[in-house]
Amino acid sequence: RIRSVTTNAHAIRWLQIIAWGAAILLLGSAMAADQPASGAESSKTGDQPILIEADQLVSNNEKKFAEFIGNVKATQADFVITSDRLRIYYQGELLETEGTGDRDEEMLRKIVASGNVKIKSSQYSAESEKVEYDTQSMTITMTGDGSKVLSGKNSISGSKIILYRKDGRVEVKGSKKQRVEATFFSGSSAS
Repeated sequence: RIRSVTTNAHAIRWLQIIAWGAAILLLGSAMAADQPASGAESSKTGDQPILIEADQLVSNNEKKFAEFIGNVKATQADFVITSDRLRIYYQGELLETEGTGDRDEEMLRKIVASGNVKIKSSQYSAESEKVEYDTQSMTITMTGDGSKVLSGKNSISGSKIILYRKDGRVEVKGSKKQRVEATFFSGSSAS
């Protein structure tokens, strides 16, 4: 297993970008589950380090991506993303930046987790074959039959779940194999 280690500037830089990207995926899934994380909890999680484990890490500065491959597990506080692959697309030069948060957001273009993607936290969980976050359009797209977001007993599933973060919309689409399904509980029976 390869573990992300903060032994040099390049590794530290990748951890900052990946932590930010994982937080986006996780926050977006919470919003899709209609259970937004509280500001206190969100800032508490953002202060925590992120550990990424994988069988392999491939980085290509010419094509501007880094990809964790094989049994990927990204953990930050109580948030965990597992997938077969986690690829991060960026722009600019990683080693020429000072590491400010605003610069990280400008550098990150897209995050794609693929293959048996599972996202878990204390508030919700999500499953999909592929989860993609586009930083320019601020959309999170979960694709694959059986894509599902659960919060307590409440759930929503379809073959494509799109969260439009700019305007707070969620769109769920079905396919020939799977219709859109939503289960909501009212009152105290749902956690």
